[in-house]
Amino acid sequence: MCFTKLVTHSWPLVLAAFLMAGTGSIPSAAGAQAPAAGVDEKVNWKPNRGDARPVEYVGAPGCAHCHRAIFDKQNGTDMALAAVRPADSRILRQHPALSTEQGPYTYSITSDGGHVLFSVRDAHGRIEEPVVLIIGAGTLHENYLYERSGKLYQAPVSYYSTVGKLVFTGSTGQAPATLEAALGAPLTDERVRQCIGCHTTAAGLGDSVDLEHLTLGVHCEACHGPGAQHVAAMRAGKLQDTLIIAPARFNSDQEVAFCGTCHHGVPEVTRGELRGIRTVLSQPYRLIQSRCWNSADARSRCTFCHAAHRPTVRGETASYDSKCLSCHVASAGAPLGGKQLGKACPVAKRDCSSCHMPTIKVPGSESAFVDHRIRIVRAGAPYPE
Repeated sequence: MCFTKLVTHSWPLVLAAFLMAGTGSIPSAAGAQAPAAGVDEKVNWKPNRGDARPVEYVGAPGCAHCHRAIFDKQNGTDMALAAVRPADSRILRQHPALSTEQGPYTYSITSDGGHVLFSVRDAHGRIEEPVVLIIGAGTLHENYLYERSGKLYQAPVSYYSTVGKLVFTGSTGQAPATLEAALGAPLTDERVRQCIGCHTTAAGLGDSVDLEHLTLGVHCEACHGPGAQHVAAMRAGKLQDTLIIAPARFNSDQEVAFCGTCHHGVPEVTRGELRGIRTVLSQPYRLIQSRCWNSADARSRCTFCHAAHRPTVRGETASYDSKCLSCHVASAGAPLGGKQLGKACPVAKRDCSSCHMPTIKVPGSESAFVDHRIRIVRAGAPYPE
């Protein structure tokens, strides 16, 4: 049973004022306006933001007809699994009964293979609701959305793979006063738009969210734009007029802003939504604070280190050494010149990012995040905001 069928009986199909919707120019990381490649050069595209109608999308399998190799690789990424139906959660297949306690309350996520239920109980009663959507691929964590009285809630517990159990999300550590309060508060429209817009494909419809036609997970058309015109052009032999977004043509400023649409972009920091150590969540902001950041250099692009169509490499810092050595010489005696203008590291010759991009623990989360502000980290030095 798909997500939309579960919720549309009482939840409106269209939510107004879609967060960050619109077709204005993609801002550069420094705040300047910059042109972007797109379906129409007069209309710029941000991931899953726009006014394309459902008929303008072909779906990832449609893209696979010509791009099978890319499709097969991308289909296994965390982005492709960014939202899943409850029955498709690999975590719940491994752990069909999860529970944790806070004060007098027991919180549970249980699965019988076809349905997933969230429940809270105490000595006097129990409240149980079906989970309608799971956000997150489970590599780090997954969050559970459920519906109650026509409103969408996020369960106050999430599964964190780093600790292998349910963890309270944003908890103050104090038990709620009532069983009803233990359910948490319903998500605001803005929060719903953030979740749906960044974890699915084809959810945007102008200033609204189209829950009926979206595709779970982030697939081809989330970043490349709706593909119906592109497919028609290719079939007609119009190979020069591709009518599709080409992020590969972006410069570093454009790409950082483009990816930042969902990956906590610079505006979240400048608006004050992320402060202090929480700015580590904004990889775009931290990256442009790096001393080596250069918007004119393709090596400053997100995709220089992260291949959008392949799974992210985790826990193998040495795998990124070749990226570091594209800018830095490998040994102290090597001359600087050409594209290698960075000096050699006097401490080590491998695992560069383990020292120069430390993992930072954020209060309220069980996950550690890689700090994308590339720098010399000195012992005892405060976190550079």
